[in-house]
Amino acid sequence: MKKKNLPFMASFLVVCLILIGCGTEENNVTLDKGRITLQVATTSKSTSIVNGRVTNVNKLSFTKGKIKFREVVFDGDLGGRSISITHEQIAVIDYATGTISPSVFLEVDPGEYKNVNLGIEIQDDGSDPSIVIEGTYISSDEKTIPVRFEFNSGEVFEADAESVKITAGSNIVGKITFDALEWFSVISAEALDNATLTNGVMIISETSNSGIFDQVADRLDVATQAVFM
Repeated sequence: MKKKNLPFMASFLVVCLILIGCGTEENNVTLDKGRITLQVATTSKSTSIVNGRVTNVNKLSFTKGKIKFREVVFDGDLGGRSISITHEQIAVIDYATGTISPSVFLEVDPGEYKNVNLGIEIQDDGSDPSIVIEGTYISSDEKTIPVRFEFNSGEVFEADAESVKITAGSNIVGKITFDALEWFSVISAEALDNATLTNGVMIISETSNSGIFDQVADRLDVATQAVFM
């Protein structure tokens, strides 16, 4: 598994920078700058796990958790110049709601940026996992098993886009979608049925059910694009 500079995962799916207007309110960006505010959407629906056929059991769902990060970076080419803006701030994403606490934003010079990159560096807290996602799995014998996915590394997740136009005084939303079900889409029902339980919980980490963990972690290598609207 890669330990740094991972492209942003497919399970993180899409980064959308959406123009939502401008103004002169106290909390708005300085008038000669543009603001990028980070937002998050999460997926908490359930899905059937395919093991040769789709069944009414083998349902996997994720409903809560946290993602802790320490840095957001915006890179792009502006008029032939390479621009890089780094914002260091420890913040936590609530997987259940998508809420980021505290709020995170970057102020950037106006202009039309090419070859844009938006990166997020996950906080490395030593033995404390920086990503924890929890849910349930309904096994083939119809037992409901708590599931806990733990990921602990100072990874840099990145998403790219061809261009984005930022105007002075505007508010731009950088929206990231986290989809834990997509991370687990390569895992069979048989693998989950045979997973080791710790005090009744299916913990998936580097040290517990590591075979499943490695497959899920490899999903982080799938690049995605940023979409600007």
